[in-house]
Amino acid sequence: MWWILQLIGIVGVVCIHTFNRWAGLHTINLMIKWGVNAGAQICIAPFFILSYQLAPSFFQPWFLGTVLIFFLGFLVSLFFFGEVLTITKIAGAAFAIISAVLLII
Repeated sequence: MWWILQLIGIVGVVCIHTFNRWAGLHTINLMIKWGVNAGAQICIAPFFILSYQLAPSFFQPWFLGTVLIFFLGFLVSLFFFGEVLTITKIAGAAFAIISAVLLII
């Protein structure tokens, strides 16, 4: 159950920062950005609180969150913002995921 809560929270964080990147490219008013960020953080904070409370250890939600935010951010940058995929990015992604998995074990 804790990992589902962590996943929901991470999806929320990725959505917030996708909006931040998009809004920065489209010069949206700073107060609108602040309002969206504050409101979204209020909504997703309970998921993280419960995830860490229910998890068997601190490391598991921390590193699962690290891998998920990295992977989803990677996908958003490729598919939403159209950034170029390079061998260096692929290698970095692989090493980040492998290291996070090794830290969980």
